[in-house]
Amino acid sequence: MAKIFIDVTQSCRSSNNSGVQVVTRNTFKEINKVHDLTPIIWDNLLGRYSLLDKREMKNLLNPFSGNYQAKIRPNKQENPFYRELLSSLLRFRKCLSLEKKPKNVDLIFFPEVFRDKRTALLSKLLHPELRKAAIFYDANVLRKPSQTPQSRIKNFQNYLNYICNCDAISCISKESQEAFYTHTGKGKKIRQVKVHLLPMDKPTMQVEEPFPATPLILFVSTLGYNKNHLALLKASEILWKEGHNFQIELIGQADPSWTPKVLVVLDRLVEKGRSVKWLHHIDQESLERKYSSCIFTVYPSLYEGFGLPIIESLIRGKPCICGTNGALGEVSRGGGCLEIKDQSNPHQLAEAIRKLITNKPLLQSLSTEALKRNFGSWKQYASDLIELFLEEDLMVKN
Repeated sequence: MAKIFIDVTQSCRSSNNSGVQVVTRNTFKEINKVHDLTPIIWDNLLGRYSLLDKREMKNLLNPFSGNYQAKIRPNKQENPFYRELLSSLLRFRKCLSLEKKPKNVDLIFFPEVFRDKRTALLSKLLHPELRKAAIFYDANVLRKPSQTPQSRIKNFQNYLNYICNCDAISCISKESQEAFYTHTGKGKKIRQVKVHLLPMDKPTMQVEEPFPATPLILFVSTLGYNKNHLALLKASEILWKEGHNFQIELIGQADPSWTPKVLVVLDRLVEKGRSVKWLHHIDQESLERKYSSCIFTVYPSLYEGFGLPIIESLIRGKPCICGTNGALGEVSRGGGCLEIKDQSNPHQLAEAIRKLITNKPLLQSLSTEALKRNFGSWKQYASDLIELFLEEDLMVKN
């Protein structure tokens, strides 16, 4: 049984359950069943790793226990500065030292992206013989510099530079692997770099909600630039003007650099009486109810490292409208999706939505296709990761 440290900083700090946190929480649960796994949190004020306290462990294992209320930005709202300061003071005595030569520790695993002091300090705080492994998601931050805060770009580049020191990297798609090579260079002293597509277990929470009188279309995603909410809202307005009857609900947390632009358009539509809402970041039971009551989902993202909400929709038998480029195509090609060539074009989006709200046989056919798909399990995904990360031969391979 291997002894592993897993950095779960984002996933234990709050109830945020976006893509990276979904991967981290499920991977932790599965690896923890078969290995000696110790979750750790990075304290940016102390510049050290620490063991988790009770609140942090609860967030990791069950982020929506208690009376959860929908939030705009869970991490910020649940961690005001005074709480961070108090946590650092209480955490001081639980700090870990990973600077000594490892004896029984096989691995430190980074399933999350980090852009804080870790990028500069970890090379000094971790013994060079401690094996390191990471999941690489995407380099979307670098695609549109004009739409991304420069500080975010710089911090992400520092993160990329650090994970180049890892012994093994798991990429979540072929597109993800290509992005990793593009931005880090194939000629660097490499670790193993392999692709492990993200899985999706069938939901264990069985929720049956009646379909509302006005057909519901769902879009689950952070309100960020590349998610393409503005094109979706324009497409919806085209159809509402034609007299089509449907409602759109947006589910996901805010991105402070882009969400205000989305809300300007959304508020104008609401003022005109259009059926569109932003429900913020909601708990899993509420999300299951929305999936149950919607007729299909849309995911018009311009580019992704994978596209987890697509398979989250398909495994519940809900067809999804999405693009075919890059990782989106990798996910959509197996059936259940109504694919469009240019998701940035509101008219193409409108045409796809029009088809699904007016063509019940097509909708049913896609739903049947979706339910036939097999996305693997988190158990197998975690097993494949550990098999890679603990390989004896992590030499450079040409």
